[in-house]
Amino acid sequence: MREINKDLTKPGRLLLITLVALLLFALVSTVLASAVMVAAGINPLSVSGENLTVGQRQAFRLALLCSNLFLFVGTALAAFVFAYRGGWRRAAGLDRGPQSSSLAYAIGFFVLSLPVVAYLAYLNLQVDLPEWAVQTEDRTNQLLAGVLTMSSIPEVLMALVTVALTPALGEELLLRGLVQRRIFGQWFRSHHLAIWLAAFLFSFMHFEFAGFLPRLALGVTLGYSYHWTRSLWVPIGLHFAFNGLQVMVAYVTGEFTPDTQMADVPPWWLAIVSLVIVGYLGWRAETLFAPPTATEDA
Repeated sequence: MREINKDLTKPGRLLLITLVALLLFALVSTVLASAVMVAAGINPLSVSGENLTVGQRQAFRLALLCSNLFLFVGTALAAFVFAYRGGWRRAAGLDRGPQSSSLAYAIGFFVLSLPVVAYLAYLNLQVDLPEWAVQTEDRTNQLLAGVLTMSSIPEVLMALVTVALTPALGEELLLRGLVQRRIFGQWFRSHHLAIWLAAFLFSFMHFEFAGFLPRLALGVTLGYSYHWTRSLWVPIGLHFAFNGLQVMVAYVTGEFTPDTQMADVPPWWLAIVSLVIVGYLGWRAETLFAPPTATEDA
């Protein structure tokens, strides 16, 4: 195994490596996704999730799968391997599973925070977005409607891979494993600041501003789950479960509910109770589970 070059693991240089990889893989993912859609008879410049055949829907999911794999998984893996060589799995936190106690806290923290997330979604919808943001939301919702329109088990499986599995792997590897831990964590020497900044990027990069606040909160819970357990498999699993549940709900009900719509207003008191409980759980977890140091090779 080649020795790790310590200079490449410094946060500034690691950020530069990540940005270069991101640009390269963004180009590759765009070309591949466009090629898949053109082959299926879909115009990449005016694609809409509506009025697609089953074959076109599957091709569209395949295009998104290629995009996610190269843009997120590819970028993160390239940066990790280039900087950490054979020790990249350890550096990302993929070489270990969590302890049962920290896993229990992480799952409880995530699940019990969902009422807060739901109320933040309601508050977010009270904000008047500029016209360009509304248009972006409408286009995104049209695309998601196509992805989450499913009439067979093969479509469900492909949707789970596209919407749940690859985003969970790629986004957690890039944003939690690399950006939160290895870049922001070493730069600021504060895991709280690193977690919140990574969560901000996690929400911002989706360019879905009608759901910015709840996505920010979800990013924070995923960030703390990684910090307490020291295993990236935990936020990957939670992320997959959250997205996968939405896919299954869309399949069972036959309906897709975008971020811009909310059937019921979540009770404010439940959000407050949830906030108090997760605040206590977070405080306990901070005292029970020693944080990994910013300079360790793990």
